[in-house]
Amino acid sequence: MQRIGLLGGTFDPVHNGHLQLGEKVLEKYGLDKIIFIPAANPPHKNDALVCEVGHRLEMLKLALAYNHRFELSEIEISRAHLSYTFDTIQQLKKDGSSEVCYHFIIGFDALSEIETWYRWNDLLGATNFIVAVRPGFSLKQIHHLLARNGFSPDKGNEARWIGDQSGNEVLFLAGDIADVSSTEIRSRIGSHKAWDELVPPGVADYIIQNRLYTS
Repeated sequence: MQRIGLLGGTFDPVHNGHLQLGEKVLEKYGLDKIIFIPAANPPHKNDALVCEVGHRLEMLKLALAYNHRFELSEIEISRAHLSYTFDTIQQLKKDGSSEVCYHFIIGFDALSEIETWYRWNDLLGATNFIVAVRPGFSLKQIHHLLARNGFSPDKGNEARWIGDQSGNEVLFLAGDIADVSSTEIRSRIGSHKAWDELVPPGVADYIIQNRLYTS
């Protein structure tokens, strides 16, 4: 059984935190690879100005080239409509092998709001999750969310929860991951503050050459 992680986002731009998260997931859980899935029309960011899709794809290609277990998928870019995680996972399952186990990688903050997502209850039963947790944050809210949706700690281990009906697992990944956001990088570029060390060198060069985020 092949085990694949899925990491979605606008990647506007992709930064060191994204890559570090992928590396830590591979290391801790022994996944075969991580698929990075850039969104074309993310439903939760309708008011955000994002860089043109072609630029975001090129930056991702540059960032992922150094790790043979990182892969890029254009499954959401190819859609004309909004990108919904549930639809993406269902499409991956339909197009791929039945011998694949997917783990959707999600941040602590995003999981706490998952009950606002499209078909969220079906999504919880459709895939496994790996949740990135920042140090010092309480998981009490997330534990309550999982419990009311039919998940229980695996043998009392609150770092791994199992769906009572689906059997899907929710794993919590704790540890130091670069505290950086794409929003911060865009802001730094626009205000002429240091930013280039927050992204891979190739991505920094691409942003400079194409004069991205300079308004």
